Amino acid sequence: MNLISIFESIRDIPYRIPLKLGEEDNCCSGKHEKLFNLLKKEGYKVRYRVCVFLWSDLNLPSELEKIPHDDDCTHTYLEINIDGNWKILDATWDIGLKNLFHINKWDGKSNTEIAVKPIKIFTPQKSLEIVNNQTEEVINKDLKINGKFYKYFNEWLEKNRK
Repeated sequence: MNLISIFESIRDIPYRIPLKLGEEDNCCSGKHEKLFNLLKKEGYKVRYRVCVFLWSDLNLPSELEKIPHDDDCTHTYLEINIDGNWKILDATWDIGLKNLFHINKWDGKSNTEIAVKPIKIFTPQKSLEIVNNQTEEVINKDLKINGKFYKYFNEWLEKNRK
């Protein structure tokens, strides 16, 4: 499989935030873990990047915005080393969400856009630390605060997926 096909195969997994431990993770962190592993297996140098964004920057419907949740959230994407340069690689939004979000296409050599508007981008070292700190306790705490919002966000995506 070539580089672009690998990217597209992960990008087009329908985005969905897991609502409990043990569910398949097809949100940004899970999709990028899958992509990371595939690219590493193909011999590419890849690293995690994490940024902070605001849900309120996504132009969500007001009924979704009204559900109590933290506005700030972390977002995971990758960087891949192409010809000695680190390139942004973000496979978050699947092609079925093209009427809601910008869907990244990738030419195998340029940056893609980051799927959200970052308000802070962590260093590669700090990003790896954040990715590795997704413990059961951290996940359960997040789900307790934001789980209802995630559930309705998933349902909204599903309803609007083409």
